[in-house]
Amino acid sequence: MNINQKMKIYHFLDNHPTLKKVLVKPYRKWRKKYTTNEETEYNQWIIQNEPNDRELAKQKRHKFINQPKISIVVPLYNTKEYFFKELLESLKKQTYSNWELCLADGSPEQIKYISKYLKDARIKYKAIGENKGISGNTNEAIKLASGDYIGLLDHDDLLPPFSLFEVVKAINEHPEVEFLYSDEDRVEGQFHKRYGVFFKPDFSKYTLKSANYICHFSVFKKELMDKLGGEKSEYDGSQDFDIVVRASEMTDKIYHIPKVLYHWRVHQESTAGNSDSKPYAYEVAKNVIKDHLKRSGIDVEVTDGLTPGSYDLKYLVQGNPKVTLVIDARQVENVSQFVKNIKASYCYKNVEILVISERRIFGGKTVKPKQNRIAQYNEIIQGLKSDYFMILDGQFIEIQNPGWIQDLVGIAQNEDVGIVGTKLYNHEKQVEHCGIILGMNGAGDLLYKGAPKDIGTYMQRLKIIHNVTAVYYRYAMIDTKACQTLRSFQ
Repeated sequence: MNINQKMKIYHFLDNHPTLKKVLVKPYRKWRKKYTTNEETEYNQWIIQNEPNDRELAKQKRHKFINQPKISIVVPLYNTKEYFFKELLESLKKQTYSNWELCLADGSPEQIKYISKYLKDARIKYKAIGENKGISGNTNEAIKLASGDYIGLLDHDDLLPPFSLFEVVKAINEHPEVEFLYSDEDRVEGQFHKRYGVFFKPDFSKYTLKSANYICHFSVFKKELMDKLGGEKSEYDGSQDFDIVVRASEMTDKIYHIPKVLYHWRVHQESTAGNSDSKPYAYEVAKNVIKDHLKRSGIDVEVTDGLTPGSYDLKYLVQGNPKVTLVIDARQVENVSQFVKNIKASYCYKNVEILVISERRIFGGKTVKPKQNRIAQYNEIIQGLKSDYFMILDGQFIEIQNPGWIQDLVGIAQNEDVGIVGTKLYNHEKQVEHCGIILGMNGAGDLLYKGAPKDIGTYMQRLKIIHNVTAVYYRYAMIDTKACQTLRSFQ
């Protein structure tokens, strides 16, 4: 038996835990030789979290109250037969059977092998006779769809057997949902080695503007897709990003399925395998964001981010809102110098300074500190006449961007924003604070605390504007009226 045959056997065992137990010694020996630590860890995660054969059989017997038809739309263009065959097999293995496959072929000549795969009544095929591009071909496939929901699938990618089951389960649990998306990973080679898993956050409007983290697997309610009018050819290369962004403008009934329901195939021609295969896609994606912001009436400058596929958004300040900087100087040795440093750190004009200190500071209002710090903050906030405020202390005094107030106020002016946190570093250039994840470690914890400055973290979060569940109140720009309405700062 040659090595390829052995690899095929062990790959088969990857998805059959019962057999794996019987052949545990040779399996472990092979895994140790042919996988990295990261791949081994992910393989263990797969075994622990994805359904085995028994659970898949149980899914097949399950009857949902609502059994919508899912139309999977696939644009074809000179598609290699083994890609298409594996795609079709991945659909036929689905534990939820009420689906249809809608194929639109934009190849110069009709794909010759396709006829032998069209015996299944659930498969619809149309030869367009011309190449209308990825968006035009997809739209032709959408025209064939008769389902209640429409899922977008590329011609060389795969769905795990439980994918549509989980989609329909989510629809039954959230009947109002209009757009769903899932986590994903990558598959490579003849034996579908899985790696590069992408566990995504729930829907985050500002994160999406910084980078297209949604990608696959996207499923739209038919009525929403009709409103969207399908994909737009002017965004070819980032057409999926555009339709997701436009969908977010039309509905807030968006649901993230926290399961890996899509396998993005890696090969030389694919974006998954080679980010340089479609370099124009990054520029198109930037246009997607610009046009979205223009439709939303938001004045923003969009430039390339620090990493490929990410974007830096500078929200421009509207009008001349007043900002109060509340400087808590009770633990600051040289209060005058601290206040001077803060004043020198910004170029925004409409700012007032309020210092909590025993001594009166020239150039700003001063209030004497009280024993209950939070109660004093609440008292001060309720008396503010400014539009926004920020509480600062002596722990962090080096501010390197003179436009920091404008940057924060620009975001804070959006109607759906009440507080904008900042990324704080300590004196060792390590992350002190860049957001809080509620529920982490049982209650909540700081995101990337202690990480080196601007390191390439998961989703490049340290390099993009992103949503978090909570932020640190110090050095955060806060909407004064919103906070006054709450009547309690903490």
